[in-house]
Amino acid sequence: MGRGGGGGGSHHSSHHSSSHSHSGGSRSSGSSYRSSSGSSYSHHSRSGSNYRSGNGSYTSSGSTNAGNGCGTLIVKIFCFFLFLPFIVALLAMFGMMKGIKVDSMFMIERSTIQREALPSSKCTKYDGWYRDDWGDWIDEAGEEQAVIEGLEYFYEKTGVQPYLWIMGEDGKQYKSEGSVEELADATYKEMFGKDEGHMIVIFREYPNASSNYIVTCTPGYDAETQVMDEQAREVLLSCIDYYYSDDDLNEGNFFKTSFVQAADRIMTKQLSKNQMYMIIGIVLILAVALIVIFDIRKKRKVAVAKQKAQQARAEADKVQVEFNQQKYKDQLETQYVAVTCPNCGAAGNKIRKTTVGYCQYCGTAMKVDQDGNVVITSGDGTAET
Repeated sequence: MGRGGGGGGSHHSSHHSSSHSHSGGSRSSGSSYRSSSGSSYSHHSRSGSNYRSGNGSYTSSGSTNAGNGCGTLIVKIFCFFLFLPFIVALLAMFGMMKGIKVDSMFMIERSTIQREALPSSKCTKYDGWYRDDWGDWIDEAGEEQAVIEGLEYFYEKTGVQPYLWIMGEDGKQYKSEGSVEELADATYKEMFGKDEGHMIVIFREYPNASSNYIVTCTPGYDAETQVMDEQAREVLLSCIDYYYSDDDLNEGNFFKTSFVQAADRIMTKQLSKNQMYMIIGIVLILAVALIVIFDIRKKRKVAVAKQKAQQARAEADKVQVEFNQQKYKDQLETQYVAVTCPNCGAAGNKIRKTTVGYCQYCGTAMKVDQDGNVVITSGDGTAET
């Protein structure tokens, strides 16, 4: 279906719409048209110079689950990974205290492209910012101001002026992403004509349907080619998906937060998820390597200390043995007396008390008593003094 049909003149452009449908999970506040639980994403693209293609659609879905001193090295590594989820949980709690949602780093599409804001000359400012067909979706005090603040922030940050259409009861006839995208395309032409610097976001939620809501993002040609490319649209739609389930936000702040966060992400180059996973993997490897290194160093220190202790004990034992030997020698020395042979008169004989010795010169047998007195032993075994 051509965007120029119905009085488009000679101006032609090509656009791409991106859509998400959400089933299950819903918001718990606001109008009565809420229900709740999980989410699925579907994407529909259309392109062409003078026409829309109904092909090229694709689907994807996914979820992120959080989740996943010791003796031996293996036990230490096991303990590290065992306590890792608790560490992550603590970081998440710290992040929540600071107003940061840690899981948003992975659940919201990441912007990996450096973008420049669309020049103001390519987007003529439109007076309106949003349309609420229900009449009570944006109904609490301050909600309208919050929505407009979020849309204005997106416009100032990206140069692309968004227009939010919250569909009412009539939206139930649009049961697919494609039908909502066709509506967005036709509405864009009616509202902005040849101005290609705007973006229409249609949000359709109604009860008793196959999904809780469908949201479609349709930028003009200039907005798409310079800022709102496919990745940028995914960032916006995933922000809406993510904050839709945040019960702490009323409807006005839900939209404000979605557009503010999307604008900041779209205009900031970030690491891709694969790069983040790689960094996390490297950090984990380094952490395990540090555990191994510290364990090896600790064991080496223990071994060195043990070796030094053994050497010290060996040295102490050696000193003690030498001391005991010397003590024994000293004690033994006190048992010897200098003896002059009564037979030949030779001096220099040393005989231990209470033992029999022989003169080293004449061979005379001499017995020394306990008092050190010398007795010559005769051949018949008698003693002579």
